[in-house]
Amino acid sequence: KETPLEFQEAILESLKIAQEKGHKRVEVGDILSSLAKHDLIFRKILIDTRLKAEDIDNLVSWLESLEETIKKRKRFWEWENLIKLGSIGKDWAAGFSPTLDKFSLDISRATKRKNFPQIIGHEKEISQMERILSRREINNALIVGEPGSGRKSLIEALSVNSALGKSLAEVNYKRIIQLDLPSLLAQTGNPEECETILDTIFRETISAGNIILVIDEFHDFVGDNVRPGGIDISGVILPYLPLPEFQIAAITTYEGLHKKIELKPSLLNLFEKVEVSGVTERETLFILENLVPLLEFKYKKFISYPALRDIINYCEKYMPSAVFPEKAINLLDESIVHLAQTKEKILLPKHVANIFSEKIQIPVGELEKKEKDVLLNLEKLIHQRIINQEEAVKEVSTALRRARAEISSRNRPMGNFLFLGPTGVGKTETSKALAEFYFGAEKKMIRLDMSEFQQVKDIPRLLGSSGEEGLLTTKVRENPFSVILLDEIEKTHPNILNLFLQILDEGFVTDGLGRKVFFRDTIIIATSNAGYQIILKAIEEKTDWSGVKQKLLKELFEKGVFRPEFINRFDAVVVFKPLDKNNLLKISELMLQKIKKGLKEKEIEFVITELLKGKIVELSYDPKFGAREMRRVIQDKIENVLAQALLSGEIQRGETIEIDSDSFQIFKK
Repeated sequence: KETPLEFQEAILESLKIAQEKGHKRVEVGDILSSLAKHDLIFRKILIDTRLKAEDIDNLVSWLESLEETIKKRKRFWEWENLIKLGSIGKDWAAGFSPTLDKFSLDISRATKRKNFPQIIGHEKEISQMERILSRREINNALIVGEPGSGRKSLIEALSVNSALGKSLAEVNYKRIIQLDLPSLLAQTGNPEECETILDTIFRETISAGNIILVIDEFHDFVGDNVRPGGIDISGVILPYLPLPEFQIAAITTYEGLHKKIELKPSLLNLFEKVEVSGVTERETLFILENLVPLLEFKYKKFISYPALRDIINYCEKYMPSAVFPEKAINLLDESIVHLAQTKEKILLPKHVANIFSEKIQIPVGELEKKEKDVLLNLEKLIHQRIINQEEAVKEVSTALRRARAEISSRNRPMGNFLFLGPTGVGKTETSKALAEFYFGAEKKMIRLDMSEFQQVKDIPRLLGSSGEEGLLTTKVRENPFSVILLDEIEKTHPNILNLFLQILDEGFVTDGLGRKVFFRDTIIIATSNAGYQIILKAIEEKTDWSGVKQKLLKELFEKGVFRPEFINRFDAVVVFKPLDKNNLLKISELMLQKIKKGLKEKEIEFVITELLKGKIVELSYDPKFGAREMRRVIQDKIENVLAQALLSGEIQRGETIEIDSDSFQIFKK
């Protein structure tokens, strides 16, 4: 038989892969990577096991990395292995630092105990930091980044490179020492004594000649508003920072930089910033793979590769505001701890999906039967609370199904909708129903009255600032899976509408502290009753409903209420119809059923009659106010009467009652 063409291509590809990796011969991993791309049978196996060709490449790289590490450790005679043993001479060549040693953590010693771990990612930032520390002037590095981005890994990398002589000459073979300021503050009685000890520590650092000082959370120890029990060390440290013998790496956050350090230009000017962003997804995968042996040994469980892959995918998709690698490491820790509490032996994607769903209250992973039923029957569920308005319910339901099925990649919110119509027709109620039936509870709705944001100076209230949390951004960061209801959107300032242009189109906004806040897992619903007179007139004159939307939008554009580019950002503009008497009869039934349910819990049976529903509609019917007036009538005529009867003891547990539709008096059956 002839060799199949795809197998020939696989062999040629494996030769190419081996050559690119510098292998002297074609290894097993090279063949597997090639077969994953070209062999039909192998590709089918991958599909059945939810794997891709890139997953095979990652697994091969992981295996080759482990094998190479083992080989290196066996070659004890090589320079890198010998230098790890250290030497007495270098320590003797340096001065003593007894006070510093008392109030510090020796990172160099800790790195040696860890057998000089491999640091993954941040090559550019590490190199930049080492260059700054090696300069003759302004050789102080300020490492800035969000918590979890790997700021401290730069220090660990500095320690490894310095100990192994892999850095620049001015950094090589230095002791990397972290100043333990909290311990110093705890053991000293007053700020004056603390400053005296700090001055001694800084002098010892210079005289030792082989120390690079590290200060973590630097912003906590500078500025006028230091934390309780703290101290502003800027006055003590300023005279030492210009000295070339004094090398320091300080760690801070963007918030700490803006709120504290930038307020002291004389201090900031003596540092060079090194900005640290999160590592890439591939680098995060390598970091997790390096943690696997330790976690498997600790918990006596196995960790599957698909579980690691899903951890990264979920974190990237559903936690965009947090940074790699910390968010992935935390999820791996939580997942393996959860598995350790069960009898199962292998961490699988289903375990990760369950833990992650509980963690952020977002359904992920394979669609469970319950969630499928909700999605497929969402219209029916919402119509349990919403009467009429089929178009609105259909548009929202289909958007949610598209988003959950992940038919196409998206960065925008799951759905953007503009609800137009008179008051009391169900615009807000539709949003509440969606929050309840799919997002889990009405509290999953973030509601903003946009009439409160009519000036440009109101923008910081939405986005937050150094002095306050954002009414929009903070809530979305805390609840990324939610419905956002923007009531009376037409009343807000035009500049705030421009702000929402970006959110609706790109799915993120930058808050007052410079952080990106993502809206990918939200549904945004804006409501407006602007131009409702056109809708009422169309109903009055029995105009063809299909042309009402265009006429309404034309009116809004001509009056400058909305601009076309704003309207075009929405997936759908839905016009809510005014409610007729038949609709109101059904709504009165829904409202009275809620009262009946409350009385049922008190073991009182409430009989709802057609006459009572008709009377409520008669008293409340007004096309301008929809069902809103009905709520007031029920409150006045039904709820007040029942409350009085319950408190006075007129009605008791076990009784059946009706309310007369004319007098609204209670009588028992």
